[in-house]
Amino acid sequence: MLSRCAHVVIDSIVKDVCLLRFLLLTGLLLGLASAPGAEGAESAGAVGGAVSVQGTEDAGSADGAEAPPQSGQWIALEDGTRFDRGLAPDLTFPPVEVSHAGGGVLWHELTFTLTRDETIVLDFTSSSTLDFFTHHVLDASGSPVAQLSGGLSRPEDYQYFLRHGQRLALPAGEYRVFTRMESPFYLALPKPRVFYEADYVRQIPYTQSLTLIGLGIFLALIFYYSVMAVWRGSRTDLLYALFITGNLLYNGAALLVYSHLFGWTWFYLTSTPILLSNVIYIAFVMRLLRIGRAEQPTLYWLGVSAMGLLISFWPLALLAPNWSMEFCRAGVAVFALYGLISGITRSLQGSKVARLYLIANAAFAVPALVAISLQSLSTPLYLVEHLGMVAVLIEVLLLAQVLSYQIGQVYKERADIQSASERIKMLDNLTSQAPGVIYQFEMAPDGRFSMPFVSRQVEKYAEISPEEVVHDIYHLFKRVHPKDYNDFKASIIHSARHLSRWRLEFRVILPVAGIQWLEGSAQPERLNDGTTRWYGFISDVTERKKIEDHMRHMAQHDPLTQLPNRALFSDRLEHAIKSATRLNNRLALMFIDLDNFKTINDQYGHDLGDQLLQQVAQALTVNLRAADTVARLGGDEFVVLLETVTSLEEAQAVAEKIRRSCERPIPVGHLTLTISTSIGLALFPDHASTELGLMRAADQAMYRAKKQGRNQIQASETLTEPD
Repeated sequence: MLSRCAHVVIDSIVKDVCLLRFLLLTGLLLGLASAPGAEGAESAGAVGGAVSVQGTEDAGSADGAEAPPQSGQWIALEDGTRFDRGLAPDLTFPPVEVSHAGGGVLWHELTFTLTRDETIVLDFTSSSTLDFFTHHVLDASGSPVAQLSGGLSRPEDYQYFLRHGQRLALPAGEYRVFTRMESPFYLALPKPRVFYEADYVRQIPYTQSLTLIGLGIFLALIFYYSVMAVWRGSRTDLLYALFITGNLLYNGAALLVYSHLFGWTWFYLTSTPILLSNVIYIAFVMRLLRIGRAEQPTLYWLGVSAMGLLISFWPLALLAPNWSMEFCRAGVAVFALYGLISGITRSLQGSKVARLYLIANAAFAVPALVAISLQSLSTPLYLVEHLGMVAVLIEVLLLAQVLSYQIGQVYKERADIQSASERIKMLDNLTSQAPGVIYQFEMAPDGRFSMPFVSRQVEKYAEISPEEVVHDIYHLFKRVHPKDYNDFKASIIHSARHLSRWRLEFRVILPVAGIQWLEGSAQPERLNDGTTRWYGFISDVTERKKIEDHMRHMAQHDPLTQLPNRALFSDRLEHAIKSATRLNNRLALMFIDLDNFKTINDQYGHDLGDQLLQQVAQALTVNLRAADTVARLGGDEFVVLLETVTSLEEAQAVAEKIRRSCERPIPVGHLTLTISTSIGLALFPDHASTELGLMRAADQAMYRAKKQGRNQIQASETLTEPD
């Protein structure tokens, strides 16, 4: 499956070289811009992440960022420790392992040495998502030197734009910094670090510029696609604008923009927007890739289930706010997996937009993979939030190109539709006089049917307008008789699979004309995108089918009484014997002969005799079940087949009803005649085990009834024997 997807994507790249070169170049440039990410970036993506960190670490000088020699570790320390009274210089604290998950209070110890008097800056690497912190600075003797505080909830303590850095002038010597950090959760573990102020001031404009440029791009895209959503009435554009809005709110909060500029100190602004935008992203993907309930039921319900799962994170985050960031991370994994599955599936189905969408996601994955694979980066002033923002910027910019491509395709499709409409109008004029329906029918690679063109005669043959059929072919499919529908659809699929000519006679149920017979014929061809297209003709064959049915009826029925004739009765008897043998049932056969019919025929004429035979046929029929059969073998001889009788007595009871019904006075023309019957009765398998043997046994019993005085019933005396 992956190889097929790769082939599809490569084929798309060959066909769209200019566009895709631009997309990949954009992703590459942004990826290079994010190269100097953040030190200790334990995770990234839309919301970043971190793993457990060992107790000790080495934070010495890094290339391109001059800093005093220093080392640090996470330690176990009680909150009641009094640093204002100093600490014993030889007092040590045990290192501990810590994790970003769940938030809470963390303690970190950092030691550094200054060889001369310096102004230093205490800041954090890895992450800036920190609610409140306090640095307790002690000299070599353990005496307190300074206490510095700050955090996202303390915008008044900011000394540097969009940074947690705290300035401190110190003489030469050795120092210990005990940092208390407290947050509802941590995006990654913020690690205290000492910088020379001159070097710090020289480098932070790069991080500040990256933050403001990124947020500016978000704002521009939000404005553009919001306007497009309003003027085009496009839900896809609206969902995309909302998704970017969620990332704008998150990044602005995590990178201290809102707290610094506007004094917004609500910490959960770093998680709540992502909980919302994760759901919006799945809805956006479903709209972008045209995943609907009817067209893509599996992907549709998978997307609905994924959104339901992500929505369930909202009350969980309210109940356990310290874990809301973990719900964000899980949500990113869910929507990323759904986007990958949907992109691959729709690409294999021939969607060019899906192929471009997959490329956008691949470009997004580059900085994300860098972030989760590197343990340290060359410039410690870049944070997980910066790398995460760059990753999202790559995706939203490339998705913007995908949307632009889709918009271009929409306008192209509109132009094509207008051109096609003109051609269809011309074809409509040419084909409206044809004695049948001329049409073009298509089956897409994903199995969807459509009819791009159908002539005006469809109104006569299917009582439906061409516009309805072109808009939704299932309006026409609903006309097909339910008993013929499966064969109708199977024949189309067989024709598409083998590219064989399609030909079928089928019934339709029309609102006015009722049941009609149509005959369809079409020749298929395979298009480059895998679509199968037929060019065909449909004609009305109702009259021919009526003639055929009438001729078939005449060949199998007695023309006088309309009862089955000998040939049809023999066929039914054969099938009844096979069924009785298989189910171990009995059946009964009666031979019925009218007594003295020749005398009536000679006395009153053949016309009156024929009328009498018709009356007898009706009398025989009304005394039988729907599953039983009465037939005329010729002259005044009738035969009755009773299927599934339990005993000879049951069959004799039916025969007696027939005898009594026939001996009643029968009005024929201006006369009332009385006639009797001689009935011979034989049972399968009691009297015979074959068709011929059963017929002979019943015939012999009938002649015995005549010899013994007529107007009576005689059962066969023949036992089961080979015939």
